[in-house]
Amino acid sequence: MESRASVGVDRHLSPRIAYWLTSFDPELEAVAKEVATLHARFPGSFLWGVSEHCSLRLSRRRGWGFSPRLHLLFRALTAVLQRRYDVNHIFGGLGDWHHLRAIRKGPTVLTMALDAEPVGMELLRKVDRFVVEWPDAKIRLHELGVDDAKIDLIYPPVDLERFGPRPCPDGEFTVVFASSPDRASWMEARGVDVVIGAAQRRPDMKFVLCWRPWGDSQPRVRRMVEDAGVDNVEVRVGRVVDMAELYSEAHVTVLVARETVRAKPLPNSLVESCACGRPVVTSSTCGLAPLLTETDAGKVIEADADQLAAALDDLRDDWDGYAERARRLAEMAFDENQFVENYRRVYEAVLTG
Repeated sequence: MESRASVGVDRHLSPRIAYWLTSFDPELEAVAKEVATLHARFPGSFLWGVSEHCSLRLSRRRGWGFSPRLHLLFRALTAVLQRRYDVNHIFGGLGDWHHLRAIRKGPTVLTMALDAEPVGMELLRKVDRFVVEWPDAKIRLHELGVDDAKIDLIYPPVDLERFGPRPCPDGEFTVVFASSPDRASWMEARGVDVVIGAAQRRPDMKFVLCWRPWGDSQPRVRRMVEDAGVDNVEVRVGRVVDMAELYSEAHVTVLVARETVRAKPLPNSLVESCACGRPVVTSSTCGLAPLLTETDAGKVIEADADQLAAALDDLRDDWDGYAERARRLAEMAFDENQFVENYRRVYEAVLTG
């Protein structure tokens, strides 16, 4: 089948996109949720990729997921099927070796949603357009020699209706952490110890740690809570059916990561929290930090338990003001409809370029 990219795409039609991704569970993984948003808006598109969370999944609706052990099979199948699509869109980071190796030809977009060491430039030259989700990511691309004209900044999306502002919850001041690491060795990188340390310092506050039901980090976080001797920390393991409802029960969402390699540089939990009118506290390494500083929609600190405790005090003292500014920030930067239209323009640019 000859692709529409080779004969000229009718602008009245939606381009067909081959989405290449490493995560396939939109209920639990931020990148998968972003791709699911685009997939729903561009009919005729498809999802496939190599993921360590898959053995082999072949689903028309949810996509094709291959274990890294099956990357040769993945490359053989996608080599044949790529010609059906107008644009290849890699959604991950500069280190997506399996996907960059598998792409044969055709317009290619790469979204830096994750911070990773880049593969060689011979593979990155396959990319026609780069999209970054946080401003400082441009620096990495400039260092690799990518021209600024080939880079777009598109922030992660949120459904502003589903994640709408909620009244201030009753009861004790509640803090949510919803960025659990898969691996126990990533706990310090995500700042979990800082959150538990703040709980020690603020026994009058409640801390809820939402934990994904996979990986080897769950026993470690339970030991950390036990060793800290705190009774105001709750570890909730499992799928959260309604994240908006979770935020409505809380006052603040936190993520004080020490580095971006072991955490999404601009996490969806912080974006969704702002949309619900819940201010956030994050560290200076987070891609949201410049926007928080600019809009005063939360607090930017270093990964330190004393600083986190003090920041939570400040947010409690002026919660209504911070909550209002958090919602305005979401409306300004994270509107899901604008996210889709921004990508539509990127696709048109690579198809006409």
